[in-house]
Amino acid sequence: MNLKKQRGMTLLEIIIVLGIIGVIAAGVVILAQRAFDTKALSDLANNANSVRVAIKDAYGPSGEYPTEDATKTAALLNVSDLLKSNDTPVGKLVALGKISPDEALNGISGNYIDIGPGEIGTKPNAGYFIQLNGLSQQQCRGLLNTMGNQWDYVEVPQQGDAAGTYTGRTVKLDDAITPVTAGATTLPVAGIYRSLVAGTGAADTGAQILTPDKIVGACTTGNANTIILGSR
Repeated sequence: MNLKKQRGMTLLEIIIVLGIIGVIAAGVVILAQRAFDTKALSDLANNANSVRVAIKDAYGPSGEYPTEDATKTAALLNVSDLLKSNDTPVGKLVALGKISPDEALNGISGNYIDIGPGEIGTKPNAGYFIQLNGLSQQQCRGLLNTMGNQWDYVEVPQQGDAAGTYTGRTVKLDDAITPVTAGATTLPVAGIYRSLVAGTGAADTGAQILTPDKIVGACTTGNANTIILGSR
């Protein structure tokens, strides 16, 4: 009788221990996923900054920034493709030795970063922009919070691109920013959040500060968010 009771308690203890192990394992998985996401966002922010410096270094002296080729950029599937791509802006930067293939990559979508000219006034290529595609809503918001205020132009287009695709864009770096809905305190889901539009006050200048309280309204659900970042 005592032996049966002892076995019963041992089995119960095993079940409890297994339950505890399961809870701990689930917590470890969640923490590991968060760490992975944090590193992926940090790497992409660093790569975007490296591309920015490379564009300015390569094209700044002439003041004429490169023509976009969204289709060919999206078709670059690996380093071999990139090294042979002298007809895409990102391929040219690598060929010029301005950035490495690793720095040219959006590690979240798996695509190399798309680059194009930004219009200012009547000059169509007075500045430049880059596209970061294949972002989830949280990743999109995280990048806006991390690096949005470092760029002159920030847009989340209504029609974003999933991983593997890019939409060709016409970007006016001095376009008007998208107004916040009356009574709202957050950014609209999509729109131009910062720009070089002329203005003297908080209501009419494009250089608004993107705060966490505003950013929580930005970006759509799913993994097809795109952020367009531009400068001159």
